[in-house]
Amino acid sequence: MRALKIIGILLGSLVGLVVLAGVAVWLLFDPNDYKDRISAAVQQSTGRSLSLPGELKLSLFPWIAIETGEAALGNPPGFGDEPFLTLRRAKLSVKLMPLLKKQLEIGRIEIDGLDLRLKQDAQGKGNWEDWGGDEAAAPEVDESTGGPTSFDLAGIAITSSRIAFQELVAQDVDVDIGRVAKGVPVKVSMRTNLVTAPGEKPLPLSADFGLTLDLDAQRYLLADLVLAGRLQPEGAPAELDWRFESPAADLDLSAQTLAPTDFTAAFGAARLVGRIEGTQLIDAPALSGIFRLDEVSPRTLMRQLGIEQPETRDEKVLTRLAAQGAYAWQGGVMRLTNLAFTLDDSRLTGRFSFDTSSSGMDFALNLDRIDLDRYQPPPTEEAADSEPIELPVDLLKSLRAKGTFEVGEIKVGGARLSNLSAAVSLADGVGRFGPLRAQLYGGTYSGDIGLDMRPEVPRLTMDEHMRGIDIAALMKDYVDSERLSGKGNLDMVLSARGRSGNDLLATLAGRIGLDLQDGAVEGIDIWYAIEQAHSLIKNRQLSAAANTKRTAFDTFKASAELLDGVATTRDMVVASQLLRITGNGSTNLVSQDLDFTVTATVLRAPAGADSDIAELARASIPVRITGTLADPKIRPDLAGVVKERVKQEIDERKEELRQEVEEKRQELEEKVRDKVRDRLSDLLNR
Repeated sequence: MRALKIIGILLGSLVGLVVLAGVAVWLLFDPNDYKDRISAAVQQSTGRSLSLPGELKLSLFPWIAIETGEAALGNPPGFGDEPFLTLRRAKLSVKLMPLLKKQLEIGRIEIDGLDLRLKQDAQGKGNWEDWGGDEAAAPEVDESTGGPTSFDLAGIAITSSRIAFQELVAQDVDVDIGRVAKGVPVKVSMRTNLVTAPGEKPLPLSADFGLTLDLDAQRYLLADLVLAGRLQPEGAPAELDWRFESPAADLDLSAQTLAPTDFTAAFGAARLVGRIEGTQLIDAPALSGIFRLDEVSPRTLMRQLGIEQPETRDEKVLTRLAAQGAYAWQGGVMRLTNLAFTLDDSRLTGRFSFDTSSSGMDFALNLDRIDLDRYQPPPTEEAADSEPIELPVDLLKSLRAKGTFEVGEIKVGGARLSNLSAAVSLADGVGRFGPLRAQLYGGTYSGDIGLDMRPEVPRLTMDEHMRGIDIAALMKDYVDSERLSGKGNLDMVLSARGRSGNDLLATLAGRIGLDLQDGAVEGIDIWYAIEQAHSLIKNRQLSAAANTKRTAFDTFKASAELLDGVATTRDMVVASQLLRITGNGSTNLVSQDLDFTVTATVLRAPAGADSDIAELARASIPVRITGTLADPKIRPDLAGVVKERVKQEIDERKEELRQEVEEKRQELEEKVRDKVRDRLSDLLNR
């Protein structure tokens, strides 16, 4: 309203000047003779210098008109000697006869070659603010006796002009404003080239709209609004067209409302359609509406914006993007509801809110399906030497978030999950992802993951449990391994410290428990190793039995204590109808080295085994497992085998000696009895 008041004062002053000019013409005075007086009056009232090197022209009838040539108005003190504005030509006219009826009818205002230079000082004060007068002391106008009864402006034309604010410059400014009168729609058209910084390429900008003003009611109606131009974002290979359109807008400042307003916005290949409305626009602005982003290719947008497109395993991803929903803004909080976001074959729905004051997020989102592996970089031969995965600690530490996330189907890191539900909480450097629930590989998963980012070295905790899972499918998809099969349970309670995957692996501590049924250890044939060891002991040709590289089991139970990335197992038990295997050892998860000793107890020989293999029944045979997880080496512990064989033979010999001693004892007892009987018989016969 202050700007409108200033404009009114200026227009009133100009009208007064026109009337005075008319009188001067009537008295045959040359206005150019009064340039010095005019400049002095402006200097005294505004504190700004006025220079009028151009010719002044005045006319009286039927229009009282003033036309200037070149002119310059200086800056207020503190803004240097550079002029506030300069112009080549200006013309203002007022129709004479309507003035007698208190009707103000102004002709078309023409300004050519305007150069307006707006600046701010270090305290933020603008050179357009100080005009040397006390606005509060201005005399009040008695509207009952003074002022025009009607106002009619034929229009305003500003041509070949320049407007600058600090380093932002609008050059080649052309503005055409149509007739301005009460209740009459005003047509406005503007063209300019915008320079955002010295040396930057000018960017075209245009605006066209109809404006209906009701200043008394503070109501402004816009019609057929079209804003358009071109931008070249940093890094973009070329300028991009943008456009904003609205068929109508109704702004009522007295009620502080913006009526529902439809709009369309386009930038490059993206097109957004929506509606906006507002309340309490001055006291506590509240905006709301709906939006729809028409389908667009993210790859096309990235090309247009000069963003390097990521290499993905599937070249067909990042080709479809669309979104729609409702939005609301009030008190620094943005809310999105009825959200429907589509990326390629995935659809995300739900709600999301963001609080700008606390950077806090609240959400409840549902994703139908996604294959994240399609978006990963293609595998390379150098993958093993690639940079370790870094935890996004710096990003997560500053966030505040609380919400739930549900996924129908997801594939990530090779693992496939369905019906995933997760609660997320992030605040004050502490994150919790849980409780987690999912179905995977024929079983269920539950877990709780924590991340404490307050220490210099973040701490990760994991409490995860799987029930009834197909371990072969899990390991195939997740670690690309086929070393173990079976169905059962897996429990992990672990902790680690670090910012990267390597650091976390090297500090991993806790406990893992595994309980499987009806499976096999792939790549290792324990029975084959036993038969080879037996052949060596018998000093005969090695067994011709085939190496199946597979050890089947009925049950597989083991637990491991982890410390600094090394898993130590002391209670491994693998049982089948042929073998019972117990063992202990360690696995270095960083180097993937294996060091296990297992003892295989033969329960019975398999079908087709050598005839003397039955000798091994109930024998305990030690086997060493070394190498790596990717390439395990298995060999019988010959020293242990021999020791076990000697022990077995000793035990067997002990039994033979015991039987011999027993037979000798019985024989001796029989001889003693016979002798005693003979003696007794002799004594009785005497």
